[in-house]
Amino acid sequence: MIRPEKMSPAKYTAVMGLLFAAAAALNMLESIFSAFLPAGIRVGLSNIVIMTAILCINLPSAALLTLLKAGMVLMTRGLTAGIMSLCGSFAAFAVTALLFRKTGCSYILISVLGALAHSFGQLCAASALLGTVYVFAYAPVLAIASTVTGVCTGLVLKTVFPLLRARF
Repeated sequence: MIRPEKMSPAKYTAVMGLLFAAAAALNMLESIFSAFLPAGIRVGLSNIVIMTAILCINLPSAALLTLLKAGMVLMTRGLTAGIMSLCGSFAAFAVTALLFRKTGCSYILISVLGALAHSFGQLCAASALLGTVYVFAYAPVLAIASTVTGVCTGLVLKTVFPLLRARF
């Protein structure tokens, strides 16, 4: 069962709906910022929602939100963007979930490592789609961007999480 036993079905449905809506809205907001950033770089604001789900609900629910977010990208931006989102998001989800569950790392460090994993997952997808390993030449640029954006999203999570946790 995906729904935690501590939540009623109605509350779970409402919370998941709100989290998906927040992830979708933040993902669309990121599109505005990405116009001013180098190719392939996004801020990663919707990952705050996934991290919140990992911390406040459970891993299956966070994985479902990750899948729904990638599906939304597929529907709004096309197949290539959907594949890139799915690969990057699940790489970030795996790293983030593992670090939150198995370590005492800070939100900022976990966010940075999740952003790096997201970029690596997307590079792997791009390599498979294009049939070349030369896309990994872009890795240093993405590593720098992932570090910066990971710090930013980690700071946001660190700031808003205490307020969100009280609501769950």
